[in-house]
Amino acid sequence: MAMHRRSWFLLGSVVIVSLLLGLGLFGILRAHAQPVYGRAPVRSIALSSIGTAEDSRVAVLYPSDTVTLPKPLDVSKSYVPAKLYAGDPVTFVVTVHNPNTTTFGITVTDHLLPLLTIVCGSEHVDPATALPVCDAQQNIITYSAPITAQTGLTLTFRAMISSTMLLDRDIDNTVWVDDGERIISRTVTLDIIRPSFIYLPLVMRRWPPVPYPPTNFSVTEPDIQGNYTLSWDYVGYPEVTAPTSYELQESLDAAFSDPAMYFTTSEFYTFTDKTSGTYYYRVRGKNAYGNGEWAYLPGLRVSRAFFDDFSDPNSGWRTGDAERYNFWDVNHIGWEVVANLDYVDGHYQIYVPRHRGSDPPGEVDTFWVWPAVEAPLPPSAYPLPERYCIEARAAIVNAPVWVARWGIVFGANTNFNELYAFNINDNRNRAVINYHRYLFPGNNSFRHCVYLGDCETNKKIFLLPWYNDGYLDPAIHSGPAYNTIKVVVRGQKVDSYANGVLLDSRNISFPRERIGLMGGSWEATPVDLRIDYFRYDPDCPEAQE
Repeated sequence: MAMHRRSWFLLGSVVIVSLLLGLGLFGILRAHAQPVYGRAPVRSIALSSIGTAEDSRVAVLYPSDTVTLPKPLDVSKSYVPAKLYAGDPVTFVVTVHNPNTTTFGITVTDHLLPLLTIVCGSEHVDPATALPVCDAQQNIITYSAPITAQTGLTLTFRAMISSTMLLDRDIDNTVWVDDGERIISRTVTLDIIRPSFIYLPLVMRRWPPVPYPPTNFSVTEPDIQGNYTLSWDYVGYPEVTAPTSYELQESLDAAFSDPAMYFTTSEFYTFTDKTSGTYYYRVRGKNAYGNGEWAYLPGLRVSRAFFDDFSDPNSGWRTGDAERYNFWDVNHIGWEVVANLDYVDGHYQIYVPRHRGSDPPGEVDTFWVWPAVEAPLPPSAYPLPERYCIEARAAIVNAPVWVARWGIVFGANTNFNELYAFNINDNRNRAVINYHRYLFPGNNSFRHCVYLGDCETNKKIFLLPWYNDGYLDPAIHSGPAYNTIKVVVRGQKVDSYANGVLLDSRNISFPRERIGLMGGSWEATPVDLRIDYFRYDPDCPEAQE
């Protein structure tokens, strides 16, 4: 019996010592946890093509109506249980609700920190329209599926908390939900509870002592020329030599399947003239012991396009009265308001009032009025590149007014008085014109010749002349129907389209310091021109052919 008691005593002592050793080891190992940042994939938005004429070249057209963004998705994230210890399992719960009346395609992405290890096979979606993709190697779960109007879904999955992490600390975990228009993120913070433990005299160190992930990885807003700067910091650790250089990787997908690599000794890197698209970045430090761990940046969208649907009356286009000095009519010498420019009902309006000599007569002389206005691109957009597209949509909303015209100024000098424009008119004709020494808001050059001896001001040089009055191009609509016109520039090659149909293609040498719009009339007035949108895109597919 005495021997039996002694055995139980010895067994109990071994268990107690083992427990104390294990808990102390957890406390020490936790001091060397390694934070890493997550990232979420983002999809590019592709614009659809519209074609109207058989056997004609088709241009890409853009939406005809004012763009109204849908309501954002309702996204929440939580976890259970509330109390967590190192080495415990944790279950994450992600809910997404669509408050809109339309169906969206969504992508849910959750990339776990290394302190959390995803448990593949635990993922579940209710209701399930597709299967989640669990990647244990990348420590990431992704779910892509449509979410119907005014419905929701719940994604659950399990992860294990590292048993060697620092005790009594927080772990952030973020989910990204991309609906094609927005990326919504939700973060939960896991509070890991400190257990009771006893420290033992064990000494641990990071081996090899390669750099930790850089911190504060961020990017400036890309400008219209595709320029932006990535930057990061490195916080020193006593047991690790600071990086002597950095490797930055760029990829078109979140998995970095085929990355471009850049190397620098600075804690920043600047990109210039990037084309439109979505880019993913990660950076790591390097010292004498090797490469450190990655820090990640979520997908970055770069768009060099300028788009204005004229819903904002402060978007920068010229407004107010356009005056012209009448020096040819001895009965009405002086300044006259011959046009008005304004934002009206989600459009940009160019209005030319009735002519004094019409029946019934107006109050001013509005023969030969065609105001041209600059597009409010930022100064960094100039000079224009070798390739770009300009597109606009407009209608002459009053009754057909014969030779009322409008068009795109696809090239101009800095002073905006040497203009190159593609025009269509209400008689369904088209022309490409160099407005030489243009004087706002337009006039006929013969008046300057006869009355001032100046035959160059407001001189029109026809690169593609108007057809005669009997010409009706089937691709062009008369008012009040909308017309969408487009100019594609590839070096000196200029293609002009109306409603998706190629009308002309020619080589032109022209200045590239300004672009814009113009509209007005040759003789018949009044003219009420309403422009629905204007778009400039240096990365349009047609210009890259």
